[in-house]
Amino acid sequence: MNTSIEWIILITENYNTMKVFYRDTLGFPIERDVPEEEFTQFKTDNCFIAIYGRQFVQKLLGKPIVGKPGASIYSFKESMDVDSDYQQLKTKGVQFIKTPQTQPWGQRTAYFTDPDGNIWEIQQWVSKEK
Repeated sequence: MNTSIEWIILITENYNTMKVFYRDTLGFPIERDVPEEEFTQFKTDNCFIAIYGRQFVQKLLGKPIVGKPGASIYSFKESMDVDSDYQQLKTKGVQFIKTPQTQPWGQRTAYFTDPDGNIWEIQQWVSKEK
């Protein structure tokens, strides 16, 4: 099995709100957009992040979706300056659940949620121990 991750697909009941957040607030470029299926694919430097409407996924799988957002933490590639990224995102209205803090293992992290409650981490190594 290939161990590379190519896609992260978030299932949402708030398709338009999520689309605006990832496109306008986080600034992810849209790679493909199929509004009638409530599917939008964004291209990041190392993978695709997509949003899918819950109704369409239920139709696709033939069963109800039971998972809830926020049960996982997704992390962006290492930042050059977490504190600067934090300030920029705050000015765009991003809601942080934890401000930048240096962790005992040498990483500086901050956590925010998207409109559905999915948790995202921005992080930067501040010590050489990885």
